[in-house]
Amino acid sequence: MKSSKFPDRLQLPGVRHVELAPGMQAVEVTTDRFQASIALQGGQLLTFVPTGQPPLLYLSPATLYVPGQPLRGGIPVCWPWFGPHPDDASAPAHGLARNRDWALTSIDRHDEQFHVKLAGPRHDGLSVEIAYHLSGSGIICELTTRNEGTQPHTLTAALHSYLSVASAAAVEIHDLAGSPYVDKVKGGNAVAGPEPLVIDREIDRVFYRSAPVTLCDRQWQRRITVTSTGSGSCVVWNPWLDRSRAIADLPDDAWDHFVCIETANALDDARTLRPGESHTLRSQIELAAL
Repeated sequence: MKSSKFPDRLQLPGVRHVELAPGMQAVEVTTDRFQASIALQGGQLLTFVPTGQPPLLYLSPATLYVPGQPLRGGIPVCWPWFGPHPDDASAPAHGLARNRDWALTSIDRHDEQFHVKLAGPRHDGLSVEIAYHLSGSGIICELTTRNEGTQPHTLTAALHSYLSVASAAAVEIHDLAGSPYVDKVKGGNAVAGPEPLVIDREIDRVFYRSAPVTLCDRQWQRRITVTSTGSGSCVVWNPWLDRSRAIADLPDDAWDHFVCIETANALDDARTLRPGESHTLRSQIELAAL
């Protein structure tokens, strides 16, 4: 990746500005405890690697670095709608934010932590910004939407985190028992059983839940906990083999290298903002040893 010049106020020790591809810029931050990169397209945290450990986030090696095309992996920002547009079938899936350039507005460093803010595109009177708080223990993402228009606006969104795992087929997802969910693969509604959720088929479920969710990865001897605020829904997604083969920017075996546990305002968890109101969707992803 080529170096790229950013304004002097955004130049700090441990910060490197790079070009992912022609027309696609990113910022890398490095401390003794972790390395991370954020693409300006989509305001998207692409990588987060704790020092001496496997990556916390999965980034597809087949990602297409083409301006205007979504980047596969990290934490894509789905905004201001999640999934298909409710009224316009021609609109891009998961909103427009991940396909547009965001403005890097600030970077601050406090010892071994970085705080990064970006301002996103506007849509129908809505403005959006994202703040990343990065430290050796993990990631905090805060996606804030403001209605600066004159009419109420209904919002759906997600922080679509791809969590890197040793083998998706071997992990366990805890703390979902008893949660009602919408099964987007089979269709219909159900309630999660008492056992941990395991990845043994394609899974795409919207759980109505606001409590933390924990992924246990015994092969890498670590636990990842996703804690949400401003959210009453959690999406768990893994494409399994056939779907991985069908997605152009995923390797055939990609399904076994990640599980998505997404902090969301999805389906019935949509939020309506009146003029002047704001809403913050917050996801904290913490890494700990088993």
